[in-house]
Amino acid sequence: MVKLSATGKKALDDLVTQFQAEKKLPGFGIAVTSVDRELYASAGGFRIHDDPTSGAVTPDSLFWICSMTKLITALAGLVLIEQGKLNFDDPVTKYLPQLKDLVVLEGLFTTPTPTPRPAQGVPTILHLLAHSSGSTYFAKLPEPIYALQKGYTFEQTGGREQAQEEFLECIKEGYSGVPLAADPGTSFSYGFSSDILGIIIEKVTGQSLADVCEQYIFKPIGIKATFRLTPELIAKLVELNFRNEDGSISRFEDRVPLIQRYPKEVLLALGGIGGYSTLPDYAALLRHLLRIEAGKDVPHPILKQETVKTLFKPQLTEAGAAALAAIVSTWITAGSVNWSTGLALTTNDVPGKRKANSGFWGGWAGTLYVIDPTTGVAIVAGSQIVPTFDKGAVELFDKVEAIVYANLEDD
Repeated sequence: MVKLSATGKKALDDLVTQFQAEKKLPGFGIAVTSVDRELYASAGGFRIHDDPTSGAVTPDSLFWICSMTKLITALAGLVLIEQGKLNFDDPVTKYLPQLKDLVVLEGLFTTPTPTPRPAQGVPTILHLLAHSSGSTYFAKLPEPIYALQKGYTFEQTGGREQAQEEFLECIKEGYSGVPLAADPGTSFSYGFSSDILGIIIEKVTGQSLADVCEQYIFKPIGIKATFRLTPELIAKLVELNFRNEDGSISRFEDRVPLIQRYPKEVLLALGGIGGYSTLPDYAALLRHLLRIEAGKDVPHPILKQETVKTLFKPQLTEAGAAALAAIVSTWITAGSVNWSTGLALTTNDVPGKRKANSGFWGGWAGTLYVIDPTTGVAIVAGSQIVPTFDKGAVELFDKVEAIVYANLEDD
């Protein structure tokens, strides 16, 4: 067991003070946990960046966690695998016959006009979990480049099943079938794998992904993460901001369309981007996984220990690991990397920071996390700012991680 020393807590307090004083970020938060308990939680800035009357950001403030939702969707998929309702090797066409005519875009990243060809093979549930299905965000680049794809921003109407169909049509991007960056199982490709998994979860259970996650993840752990905003939650939500080219920060001001949210009804809970959480609640989710992985007593465990251990075992091919590394290297120093059944993995020790086979990822709007089962700690930190990989958000997380690991001591 480890704890954060008094020196470490003061260093984090000083970091919060520094980031506020230097206005390095708009509203931001930090949460640190051990396998046993919360070690630290703090926040800085205002809910609306340049408006002190909007209220201070606190550990109870709500963040749009964007792609940190992908882990939650993966956990829901693993729950159904344990229940025998899904299998790792199930082809996605078993549940979504609309995905039978997939096309691979040859030259996607090397030519302005990639050539579509029929995909070889069919993605499986494991491929969706490991992001090796081939699904890509980049079949058609959004305008501006930092914008969300139309699969995330189309207007949801008519009901959940209609929204599912509209989503699957949107992600075709005008091709005859859903486009892939590579043949299923051959590489890593960042795209709509988690959203497709979320739709399959809805098909199998007859429930919304939001309700499945509430029943099997949020409620058993005792956290208030959600896919659905309400007036009460909107009042706690940290507003989105924008980093200008000169480094200054502005309000987001509807620069690009976002996912559907209150007051409109969310008919399709997007498994790749649609979650909201406080940072301490997300840390509590990671703590729950750490406890299960370590074989500790856990009230209402959401998964078996053997299943949780798959979250820390690489699943990608060598080519897939290289493709993931090319993305990760643009925003974080993580060494060699891979992907498991739900987490990006750092597969080597990072000096002064996480140990090998730690899980990590981040969200489009400026939040990041790491979960380290070897050391028995997890860290969540970030802000609400785009474009993604914001320098201030990455700097905050890097400094928090370094402080935490330099100041752990035996409990």
